[in-house]
Amino acid sequence: MGEPSPKDLAARPLPFFISWGMPLLILFSMNFAEGIIPFAAIILIMSGSFIWMGLACWLNAKRCRRRHCYYSRIIFLAGALAIILVGFEIVSLGPDGLIIVVYTTLLLALLTYLTEPVFGKYVK
Repeated sequence: MGEPSPKDLAARPLPFFISWGMPLLILFSMNFAEGIIPFAAIILIMSGSFIWMGLACWLNAKRCRRRHCYYSRIIFLAGALAIILVGFEIVSLGPDGLIIVVYTTLLLALLTYLTEPVFGKYVK
């Protein structure tokens, strides 16, 4: 597979934590924010977490051409839009709609890693 690119944010612990770990912590902390933060703010924070990760993937794809980042950036940004649509009840997925959106988005983003062993970690 070769050495990780020195420009790869996902290959170093601190940039990885800032780019994806912090927004995940913020996203999951919203489970405990009900009653403390207005629901509309929770939706915007959750969506913002996915936007943060999507933009980090966008930057990483541009910097080092990491293969899965090309796919996951779109997935995260689509997840951010889906949170807005479901959270503000523009689209209904039932009482567990937000959970469905969050876990589907995260699962799809994780599955993009499977492209790397097949096609290579970095796009030539």
